[in-house]
Amino acid sequence: MRENRSSAGVVSEPIGVLEEPIRREPSNWLVRLRARGRVTHQDRTIMTRQLSSLLSGGLTLMQATEVLIEHTEKQKMVEALMQVRNDLRAGWTFADAIAKHPTLFSPLSVSLIRSGEASGELPRILNWLADYMEKEQARLTQIRSALTYPIFLIALLVMALVVVLVFIIPRYVEIFQEVGQALPTPTRWLLSTSAFLTRWWWALVLAVVAAPYLYRLTRLRPWGLLLTDRLKLRLFLIGPLHLKTCVSRLARALSLMLMGGVPLLEALSLARDVVGNEVLGRALDEVRQRVREGERLAERLRQEGVFPPLLTRLVAVGDEAGSLPQVLRTVAETLDLEVDSGLKALVSLLEPFLIVTLGVFVAFVIFAVLLPILQLNALIGR
Repeated sequence: MRENRSSAGVVSEPIGVLEEPIRREPSNWLVRLRARGRVTHQDRTIMTRQLSSLLSGGLTLMQATEVLIEHTEKQKMVEALMQVRNDLRAGWTFADAIAKHPTLFSPLSVSLIRSGEASGELPRILNWLADYMEKEQARLTQIRSALTYPIFLIALLVMALVVVLVFIIPRYVEIFQEVGQALPTPTRWLLSTSAFLTRWWWALVLAVVAAPYLYRLTRLRPWGLLLTDRLKLRLFLIGPLHLKTCVSRLARALSLMLMGGVPLLEALSLARDVVGNEVLGRALDEVRQRVREGERLAERLRQEGVFPPLLTRLVAVGDEAGSLPQVLRTVAETLDLEVDSGLKALVSLLEPFLIVTLGVFVAFVIFAVLLPILQLNALIGR
């Protein structure tokens, strides 16, 4: 009987004797549909937390992987975990086994897990990683929740515009034409807009549908990725929030990697894929190169000119005091609070703005429709 060893413990089961977990096909069609869907950030977060809990509870990597296979719903995740289990049986390290599945384990996760295996602190590293992923998931959920109501108002505004201009206004065209008098300017604007939408509605629908695909296609090219990310940073009100969100993600990832024993240069390289903005990513490339040549991290961050002063100043303090991971975590938490308050302020401004816009549009339509009728009544009264 041969033992298969990994950094998280010794698997005493003989190779090939482990039974395949019994997986029953779910009866609910909604559950089956979800099982065939794509792997989301939430799925990866839950799996990382479960793996951390299982290893902290005393299970070996092989046993924990078997449990995950049995209790995971997503078919793609099950297939990947089965391959990881087979690689573990063949004597691979866990980090090397999961590195073959980038859709399930990010480079950040692989690097941290490799560090945890080398130091014998894999359960603790996984617990930190799960905390990091849960905070990222909470941030995504918060942003989506904050934007739900404004998006609903925008959709309502667009629907009202389409219904009025395409289905209601054309019925008044014949009446206005029979009047034979010159129509007021607001009414002519309204009729011209209605005629345009009635004739070219298909082109507008096609443009709306094609816009996301064109956006993704543009971001596939280096110049398009840089252009769109630069525009994100310059958007009114949204740009500063996007910058703080990206820098918060960067600071938290660097803090996590440095606490996990990842070297600074490697951490900066991995953080390039975590930051989520090409402008900041290229700046990090330059920072990494200069730090490798001997420059101080804080000074190089400041000279790049794209990172907020909070990051550069606190990094300088942490570098001097030898507490850079803790300082970076403080930066992330501070920026998170600023993003929270900024989102609330943005939503509080956006909601009344959209309501007022909807009201102005309705008032303009009523005015443009009633104005020629009032003029006609005045002529008849004479």
